[in-house]
Amino acid sequence: MEALDRLFKLREALHEYETALGINDYSDIERSVLEFIVNQKKTTISNILKHSYFQGYSLSTINRVVSKLLSSEVIRSEQSNKDKREFFLSFCLNS
Repeated sequence: MEALDRLFKLREALHEYETALGINDYSDIERSVLEFIVNQKKTTISNILKHSYFQGYSLSTINRVVSKLLSSEVIRSEQSNKDKREFFLSFCLNS
């Protein structure tokens, strides 16, 4: 039971942080993708899909989330100089 109590306290703290950041109205997957992009600094959709946390999500779901974050101007997409098919995603609200 102590582990479950600690887990709830972590969820409660996470909710407080998300509310303070203004992302509490995002879906779980939207928050997760955004937080992954911020954590990685520069990443790609392929890297998101390869991460074990996103194992159960389809390419179309990740594409939809990335598209929403791009249209909200929370993240940006930059084409790779080496491979024109590759786009790097990064956080841009504070840039």
